[in-house]
Amino acid sequence: MKKFAVLGLMLLAGLAFFYLRSGTSPAAEPPAPSADVSTIQLVRQTVPRQIPASGSIIAGAAEQSVTLGAPGVVSEILVRPGQDVAAGQALARITPDAQSIADLHRAQNGLAAAQAVRTHVAALLASHLATAADLAAATQAAQDAAASLQALQTLGTGLDHTIRAPFAGIVTAISVSPGGTSPGGTILFKLAAPGGLVALAGLTEVQAARVTPGDAAMLTALNSNTQTAAVVLQRAAMLNPQTGLVDIILVPQSPLPLGEPLALTITAGSVDGYQVPRNAVLNDAEGDYVYQLDAKSIAHRVTVHVLEAGGAMSVLAPDLNPAFPLVTTGAYQLADGMQTQGSGH
Repeated sequence: MKKFAVLGLMLLAGLAFFYLRSGTSPAAEPPAPSADVSTIQLVRQTVPRQIPASGSIIAGAAEQSVTLGAPGVVSEILVRPGQDVAAGQALARITPDAQSIADLHRAQNGLAAAQAVRTHVAALLASHLATAADLAAATQAAQDAAASLQALQTLGTGLDHTIRAPFAGIVTAISVSPGGTSPGGTILFKLAAPGGLVALAGLTEVQAARVTPGDAAMLTALNSNTQTAAVVLQRAAMLNPQTGLVDIILVPQSPLPLGEPLALTITAGSVDGYQVPRNAVLNDAEGDYVYQLDAKSIAHRVTVHVLEAGGAMSVLAPDLNPAFPLVTTGAYQLADGMQTQGSGH
């Protein structure tokens, strides 16, 4: 028995010596995970809501049609699309077609006949063979015939005439070709007054719902890289069938060329909350969230409501605790309850 007791004591002594030599405790645990992060302090502020878009300068309501008053043949077109024209400048020359010439001759003959009848009735009245009422009727018929002839002549029916610009502007479209006979009312040209040009942009329904007439905007002309302020004039009540977007019309404060491509930003009101770097906001199946650090630099996951997201920044609803720093750089590597180290910026 004494022999076994001595052997047991020697074994325990050997184990004790081994642990003391190795410096390892059988109860030692691995270090807790941690991450290097950067943080910011939350500051509540009112942030303008910026809505980016693209568009171009169009004629809009400044564009008017120049029509053919009476049937005729466009014998010569004197301008080209995109050309500046002065008020009264010749746009096209018109020659009459056969039917117009016949209509004019008929009106001229009608006036001559009506005037002859009136002269005859006036002579009969002087001989007491007609009444004053007869003369009044003949006079009215002659006046009607004269008015009809004047109307045809004003429209250019049966006459060679020139179509002229009703105002100074830009020729935006030419709708006819020389040589063809066109009926009265045919649109020959479209002119746009330079002072009435507007900007057209397209927004999604969600974006457009935030825009109201009177909102300020900044336009950047892509060809010249010049900028000018603008004001929202109109928001369409339906989708543009060609683009699937809602048309927004803006009035530039400085003139820009017709057709100029644009990049623009509309300031549509503002939002109140915490503006943070966009990469600080993470997302998974449970929604948007951020990490905030407590006094011991332990990370805590917090669900957030993103009020606005654009460019490099997002605006979060003001329901976070501003006393806890918000993690920016390195947020993606965190888990709830993880120890962190780093500094704010």
